[in-house]
Amino acid sequence: MRLTLFASLLLLTACPPSDDGKTDDTGTTGATTGCQGVDCYVFVTEPYVGDLSCFDGTNWMEQTVGAGCVQDLSISGTVEDFQSGDPVGTAYLNLWFNDDISGTPDVDTQANEDGSVSVTAPSCTPLAYKTFTPADMGQEGARDTYEVHQVYGYEASGSSNETFNSVSVATSTLIPALIGVNWDNDGTAIIAGTAYDCTETGIMNAQVYIHDANGNAPEWTEANPFGVYYFANGLPTDNESQAWTNDDGLWAAMNIPPGDWIVDMYGWDGTAHVLLGSTSLRANAGAVYISNIYSGIDDGIGYPASCLATCE
Repeated sequence: MRLTLFASLLLLTACPPSDDGKTDDTGTTGATTGCQGVDCYVFVTEPYVGDLSCFDGTNWMEQTVGAGCVQDLSISGTVEDFQSGDPVGTAYLNLWFNDDISGTPDVDTQANEDGSVSVTAPSCTPLAYKTFTPADMGQEGARDTYEVHQVYGYEASGSSNETFNSVSVATSTLIPALIGVNWDNDGTAIIAGTAYDCTETGIMNAQVYIHDANGNAPEWTEANPFGVYYFANGLPTDNESQAWTNDDGLWAAMNIPPGDWIVDMYGWDGTAHVLLGSTSLRANAGAVYISNIYSGIDDGIGYPASCLATCE
């Protein structure tokens, strides 16, 4: 998934075609005419495919952390390149135990030459992390790479092995050369993730809508393309060929301005478009975000099963 998820960024179009039903009164796509709101961006007509047993379409799933499940977890981790899976030596790692990247990190450390890093973090607690590698360290450098709403499960041993993802500058700058669409990496962010059903399997025929607290999507212009893109048959494709998720659930968005954003996942139940899940994040310019959406969950926080039973 490491390679194919980031490859989903390498797509060509920023808007779905007008013959897919996403049109305004002028007959053109809403994204090019300032159309705002979910009806301008969600137009899937195929029923979603996936296990939605955890969600009745109205009430969000309740998750209660079991007694004794929050512990100090000794993590033996590795910072890995998101595309190749290779260790990223001497990368920096920050962790926020309150899942809020706007404050001072609780952990500020650096990986060893082999990419290995040892940290202590709470289990069964939402947190965020960032990896980065300055180019002046003798390497090509890596983008600020964030993953938010991360939860590590309870371990009776008190220890765990985890991976911290890193997206290189080289990988991110390949996008303009390959697709002819410029990522404004000085002024905007990239967000990528997976749309999951209740079994954490990719949900098919879902669309992702990114908006602010007022329901407005990021502004789309010819000079600054915005779009959410999907896979077809395991390969990235344009929105005319694949306007919503395939069975892998993979999606990605480019040119997201800095600020607080809500990422919603919608599906068609045969009668209406239904909000299936949601998450939120704060975007910083020049950064890459990995942010998954879980069916039945409205805050993007999916607790492992080991956190939902009594751990005492």
